[in-house]
Amino acid sequence: AYSVLETFAEDLKRENFTFADNMSVLLTHLSEVIRNNLPQLLSYKDMKALLERLDPEYRKLADEICTSHISYPGLQAVLKLLLAERVSIRNLHLIIEAIAEIAPHVRRTEQIVEHVRIRMAQQICGDLSEGGTLKVLRLGNRWDLAFHQSLKRDAKGEVREFDIDPRQLEEFGQDATKAIRKHLEAGERFVLVTAPDARPYVRMIIERLFTTLPVLS
Repeated sequence: AYSVLETFAEDLKRENFTFADNMSVLLTHLSEVIRNNLPQLLSYKDMKALLERLDPEYRKLADEICTSHISYPGLQAVLKLLLAERVSIRNLHLIIEAIAEIAPHVRRTEQIVEHVRIRMAQQICGDLSEGGTLKVLRLGNRWDLAFHQSLKRDAKGEVREFDIDPRQLEEFGQDATKAIRKHLEAGERFVLVTAPDARPYVRMIIERLFTTLPVLS
């Protein structure tokens, strides 16, 4: 983006440049600031207000799962993690359904979020696509295998720990940065794709390098 005098606006438009006035630029940046901080803006009171707007049967379902399995602060944590990855929580009915399905079987918030994301796959992909097309960048089999081998599981097969060699982690960061910057410099909008069980951990690493890059599985 470049700052130019408004007197050049028409000339730039004729050359197929996009011209934005000062107010539009300010609103765009303000919108980004709000989107980046939505998890912090979702208070417990706000969450309860959202639940009150649900249809009666879904309010009852939310009460049941929060009483028996997850708690209201736990539900708030799930919503915050979704917002942290810029996933809209407008379809709260579907989110409550998904939580009701998985909450009796797992304890960790991250596991609940992953199941919710699976149920919301159509919405997530639709929000990220352009003209019905979603461009993806794959990690590749080598890194899929490396992350899979770094997941420590309990007797039930559930992931309990992510343990990867620091040198391997540094190498991954370098490889990912090189590949991602190549696509960013080309002006492409895309998502990073990895294996389902490794997705939350890949996202944890990638967000430190590219804050807003979506990571899907």
